[in-house]
Amino acid sequence: MSLEDNLAKYIKGKAINLSDMSRQTGIPYMSLYNSLFNENSGRQLRARELVDICLFLEVDPCDFMEKVKE
Repeated sequence: MSLEDNLAKYIKGKAINLSDMSRQTGIPYMSLYNSLFNENSGRQLRARELVDICLFLEVDPCDFMEKVKE
């Protein structure tokens, strides 16, 4: 799973309101939606967006990285 997929799964699992996240992080709602939930968009999160989201969620960004198979 991609970083965006992992993050989207976490957000859904915690029932986090995307509009609230948008307001509190300053990231436009449609940017969040397109990066995390719109499968047709293909938009990846920007590094600053990931940091702001993780600060909002109070989690480590590394928790959402793809696991590398050895």
